[in-house]
Amino acid sequence: MTKTLKTTSVINCPGCGYSAVETMPVDACINLYECKNCQKLMTPESGDCCVFCSYGSTPCPTSQLEQSSYSIVYEYSPKPAANQV
Repeated sequence: MTKTLKTTSVINCPGCGYSAVETMPVDACINLYECKNCQKLMTPESGDCCVFCSYGSTPCPTSQLEQSSYSIVYEYSPKPAANQV
């Protein structure tokens, strides 16, 4: 059975509690993230490969791939065409 690889995560700032939905790269780990609210620079906690594994609602794709067999599905929200607004 193949699972779907998740490419979005809600990252939560440990400083101010602000949450932001972010797209995770499938081919790299993110080791530095700046909170969009308080500008705190987040780094991975000891033992985690990236900030998504430490502060995100979903572990990064690299960690997901290490856990099991996945297929990659890119999640995105298309912007409406100019004439649809």
